[in-house]
Amino acid sequence: MGEWGAAFGRQEATHSGEFLGVAPTQKRVEIRYMDFWKVVDGKIVDNYVSVDFAWVLKQLGVDVFNGEGWESFDKGEKTAPSPGGGC
Repeated sequence: MGEWGAAFGRQEATHSGEFLGVAPTQKRVEIRYMDFWKVVDGKIVDNYVSVDFAWVLKQLGVDVFNGEGWESFDKGEKTAPSPGGGC
């Protein structure tokens, strides 16, 4: 219904080949995604897909946020800055 359709989901895969510079680990990984379709006159005319590559890499032992991701704040390892720079 309407101009846009959307879905989100997950797939699982085995890391059996080099991926974003990471040598194969044979680990099973979860790949989370969101998929959006623009529909005009009942036909799909555009498609956008967002894949959570940071999550995939984390499962392979790579922290692309270098310890600055939301997990460090949730665990209490870091304190978020106050809005407005602490003024």
